[in-house]
Amino acid sequence: MPVEFLTDVEAAGYGRYAGPPAQADLDRVFLLDEEDRGLVERRRGEHMKLG
Repeated sequence: MPVEFLTDVEAAGYGRYAGPPAQADLDRVFLLDEEDRGLVERRRGEHMKLG
């Protein structure tokens, strides 16, 4: 059974970024779109609001 499944080049780059992330990828991960806001609004009731 092989123990090493990464090549030397893959192992050297493991856990490192290949370059800066695209703005579209950052937006998708860190910003809410209309679909996300709809999901949040359906689960947000008076019992979850502070004050």
